[in-house]
Amino acid sequence: MDIAGYIRVSTEQQKEEGSHENQRDSLQAWADENGHSITFYEDIAISGQADEREAYDRMMDEADQYDAVVIRELSRAGRDLQKLLKDIDALDERGVDFISLKEDMIDTTTADGQLFLQIVGAFNEYWANLARERAHEMVERRREQGKPIGRPKKLSDEEIEQVLEWNKMGLGYSSIATLAEDTFGKSLHRSTVRRYVKDAERAEA
Repeated sequence: MDIAGYIRVSTEQQKEEGSHENQRDSLQAWADENGHSITFYEDIAISGQADEREAYDRMMDEADQYDAVVIRELSRAGRDLQKLLKDIDALDERGVDFISLKEDMIDTTTADGQLFLQIVGAFNEYWANLARERAHEMVERRREQGKPIGRPKKLSDEEIEQVLEWNKMGLGYSSIATLAEDTFGKSLHRSTVRRYVKDAERAEA
């Protein structure tokens, strides 16, 4: 299999102390043992809570090139659990497995890993249903205020805020695009949703 290996250390000191090399050695040994080809993505001196991680974001964009994403332990992928679960679900939608060497059950190539993914899916379904309820309330509010609900040429500021709210609730880009079309009557591509999210993150930085 072709594998994307992700490595992150929070400080330059951790790199100097060998944390970076230890992660790389562990992932390389696992890949060699299983006969996989591995490509590394490395974020150095980047906090797990950082909104933008260049290597991680690039890996997610290029994930379709790989059969699986592997990390040494879950904390290396980030400290925001909701975002991490959303990313794992997004990888699964694209046919890419997610493997954590330290946490055995987080391996979507196994039965336990698939169970974990189903639990993630149940939470995502809950958030999606909640988002639909809020979207319906927004449509009714717009109707009561006499505002148009048809097909706008572009999203209004209020609609973009709703897209960002759905993202904060844990919905994936594809799910948001579908929900936006149902709610606003506007066809959106997942890349457009991602652009709205990234623009908002940069504005808040």
